[in-house]
Amino acid sequence: MASPTKTVSTVTTVFEVLDYGNGKYEINEIKSDEAVFSDLHSGNRKRIDFPLPMGFAIVGYYDIDDNEISVYMTFFGTQLGGKYTASVDNGVKIFGGEGFIKGNIDIFKVDGQLKASYNLKVGVSIFSEEKSGEIVLFDI
Repeated sequence: MASPTKTVSTVTTVFEVLDYGNGKYEINEIKSDEAVFSDLHSGNRKRIDFPLPMGFAIVGYYDIDDNEISVYMTFFGTQLGGKYTASVDNGVKIFGGEGFIKGNIDIFKVDGQLKASYNLKVGVSIFSEEKSGEIVLFDI
């Protein structure tokens, strides 16, 4: 059996810190929404934010004018792996996870629809659960 290759990803999260004085602080994560950056590409984007089983989700956008899709996978809101961008005609394959959280998602165009097939796994050995399936994201 071949040795696995390891990929290391850096995920940046933006926080705001509110200082109430007397040593009291409130820290809030600021969610970024790639679909709002209209100065990038055509600006004619459709948001992708679809939940999948076991806390996974597909997040990103479909740029209608550029025929481009840019997506990443999340697990309970935390990004797994990198963001993948490609032409809708070519499709996108997302791989993410580390340790007990693993998944892969294929996004592709078929008969005027944008679809996603997925294979997701949480846990290890006999204490793991795996889900596979296919969903229609939307008509294109």
